[in-house]
Amino acid sequence: MSAALPISAVPYQDQPVPTFYNREAATFQTELGNYVPRRIEALMEAAARDHAREPFLSTALPNGASATLSFADVETHSANLARYLRDELRLSKGDVVAIQSPNCISYVVAMLGVLRAGLVLTNVNPLYTAHETRRQLRDAQACVLITSSLFPEMTEEALTGTRIHTVVSLSLTDFFAPAKKAVMDFMLQHVKKMGRPLIVDHVPMAEALKLGAAHATPVSDYADDREADEDAIYQYSGGTTGISKGVRLTEAGLVTNVDQFASLSPHMIDKPGQTMLLVLPVYHVFGLFASVIALRNAAHLVLVPSPKPLSNLKAAFRKFRPDVFPGVSTLFAKLMEEKWFYENPPRLTLTISGAMALSPQVRKEWTGLTGSSVIEGYGMTEATTLISVNPPDARTKVGSAGLPLPGTGVAILREDGGFAKAGEVGEIAVAGPQVMAGYLGRSETTAAAYQSGMLKTGDVGYLDDEGYLFIVDRSKDMLLVGGFNVFPSEVDAVLAEHKGIAEAAVAGVTDGDTGDVMHAFVVRRHPELTEKDVLAHCARQLTAYKRPRKVHFVDELPKSPIGKVLRRELRALVNSGQV
Repeated sequence: MSAALPISAVPYQDQPVPTFYNREAATFQTELGNYVPRRIEALMEAAARDHAREPFLSTALPNGASATLSFADVETHSANLARYLRDELRLSKGDVVAIQSPNCISYVVAMLGVLRAGLVLTNVNPLYTAHETRRQLRDAQACVLITSSLFPEMTEEALTGTRIHTVVSLSLTDFFAPAKKAVMDFMLQHVKKMGRPLIVDHVPMAEALKLGAAHATPVSDYADDREADEDAIYQYSGGTTGISKGVRLTEAGLVTNVDQFASLSPHMIDKPGQTMLLVLPVYHVFGLFASVIALRNAAHLVLVPSPKPLSNLKAAFRKFRPDVFPGVSTLFAKLMEEKWFYENPPRLTLTISGAMALSPQVRKEWTGLTGSSVIEGYGMTEATTLISVNPPDARTKVGSAGLPLPGTGVAILREDGGFAKAGEVGEIAVAGPQVMAGYLGRSETTAAAYQSGMLKTGDVGYLDDEGYLFIVDRSKDMLLVGGFNVFPSEVDAVLAEHKGIAEAAVAGVTDGDTGDVMHAFVVRRHPELTEKDVLAHCARQLTAYKRPRKVHFVDELPKSPIGKVLRRELRALVNSGQV
């Protein structure tokens, strides 16, 4: 067992660069003491030993059909996949394996197999086009692709011009009973018209596991081949501010970040066997993080391939009765609008909220409906996942992003490069064992991302006098209106208070003469809502320069796969004349 992490949060106003972080040596000299993170291999072995026959992974389909593997099952299958990759395909340290699939048992088995094999994992968004997939495969220099049978045409096109020499195909119905699998596969291919057999040479997951089982190499030999602080994951950033980049993450950083989180949410560790319903995609860093939390804490991880439409989740909530539910503010709000959910809400122990600020109103309604404690985290891909956490206890400070994680330095940078005082707004900078090793193949971009040995997040915020972090906005989203800075999230929050608005977001469109012109994009809750109503509401709540000048009514807001509003796409709607 790893040593307990100390809980500490120190506001770094009026201090030099935090001295406990030695960037050159990449070590923390005081805050983490003698803490040594366990390896993924050790987490898997411990879970299989202590909870062998207990359920670990389930795939939950919208029709109520499901399949489940125990911890011992997953240990065996992921070990056999590791043996297939290392002994059958002869991959070696530093080789990259890509996984592209919706949530399902095989995804997590594959993810664990790659990491246990001591190889480098890169997760690919299954919604990507062939062009986008090819770009990531080439950028990461992946040589093996583990892909879903749901999008064969895209896969076949994406392989052109890449280094991929082996394709392993997985299915949502892997590990279902044979008879049920046959029925489900027929329904997916012939009724739902989803997927077909790949034309290119490929190895089905079941065959890869069988080939791996023919080898007897101890998996620990592979894991020891890669040091814990060497590259283990090339996780591509969401690309919300431009073309996504490969973020180099380490196994030590991943496990440490999970341990840091656990130290501020101890009641989850004290209760192994809880059920976590995961609708966030595993390919995203938040979903990946949640999967490792489940492994570390011996939780039953129930995987839903797609939360759209939200009725897809009904059977999973009813059948598995989850205790823990990771998600984002927009997901919680939308679920509460579903009649089936509102009339028979789950009784949750813990809700993990991340990726975007949790609306205070959504938080209040969600906790009232589900009875759940809420732990809210702030983070980014470049910090593995989490930087700070608002603990689900008396330390919670609503509206804040919580306390910096143990061993994590947080500072606020002024425009002149100095450190801000408590309450002073500036760019958030962080240092910690979970911070990336850099951007893949982009040394200049990596160097530009740091200042005084700390990673600049691109987010704007402040620390209060108790060390709590408050997020104001993303610096790249900040608008300059008539010489004044306007943070879109503030305006979003005001729009959300209107009873006739279901969702809203603002974006600035540059006007050469006047600077940024703020446009509001509104999804109506009540069809009679007018532009005049929206502007009048803003006039009552906001000073003149913070008010939107134009209102566009839309059917939905463009979002990333985990629910972040994509303001660049809102701007594109205006620039292209679509609104």
